[in-house]
Amino acid sequence: MDINRLEEFVVLADCLNYSKAANLLFLTQPVLSRHINDLERDLGAQLFIRDTHKVALTPVGELAVHEIGGVVEAYHKAMRNIKVATDNLNGRISVGFLGQAVRPFITRFVRHMGSKPQVQIDYTSVAELDTLIHFVDTGAVDIGFVTHVETDRLHGVEIKWIMDDSLWVAVSQTHPLAGLERVSIRELSGKPIIVYDRDTNPHTAIFHEKLFQRFGAELSVIRKVRNVESGLFQANLGLGYFIIPQHLLYMAQDMAVIPISDENATISLHLIWKKSNTKTALQTFIKEFSRFYSSEFGE
Repeated sequence: MDINRLEEFVVLADCLNYSKAANLLFLTQPVLSRHINDLERDLGAQLFIRDTHKVALTPVGELAVHEIGGVVEAYHKAMRNIKVATDNLNGRISVGFLGQAVRPFITRFVRHMGSKPQVQIDYTSVAELDTLIHFVDTGAVDIGFVTHVETDRLHGVEIKWIMDDSLWVAVSQTHPLAGLERVSIRELSGKPIIVYDRDTNPHTAIFHEKLFQRFGAELSVIRKVRNVESGLFQANLGLGYFIIPQHLLYMAQDMAVIPISDENATISLHLIWKKSNTKTALQTFIKEFSRFYSSEFGE
């Protein structure tokens, strides 16, 4: 019996709505109906009561939810375990990174790891910090390079500090701040700022909120954006200032950029991975990266 048909039954039993279940399964409603009919025929039992107003489980359907749900869960667990065992045997891991954040060294590191045949690496470039954290949390990637993470918001992960990076203010060439050689967080207090949207980028948004709280400064938010490009675009229109780390200055070439003078106004780059991840290749990767970074940057 096809495991996909069993999974479709579990989803429909949870939704009790053919249209919603079909959308979740990326199927059309007629296809889902046909699959459920096929499953009922194979089992020799009616699983659902259908009429024009509602969908409900039959008594046999109620029993099947428990039994088939356990089969589907056991199947996926087995597939995950087999994948982990296969990856361990092949020495394969997946690495996620914020492309812009690790641009100064990622290309050189890829070449470095190319000479280590015992570890096979799949690299994934991710645009947003919170997406990458989610990938690590769900196991979509084994390890990730992340910036300015509030470590108290992460659970069940190991964290390795790599480096600190200074923060800068990006503004339009005509902005009142444009002529300054440096600026402090207190001097930015109350001035219109463009920030990350907390709904889509909570880690980044909270980092900036705590940064201003630390210096007793006020965040006077004029715009909320989803990514760096949007923030720089809004700032270049003269709507406010936008804070970026030094490694992203190349993205603001047509703007005025001013370093933030406060000594502790920095972001940190970390490696994070799940504590429960026991892949041998993962530990090899961490050791090799530490050795590489130490030789390249003298840390």
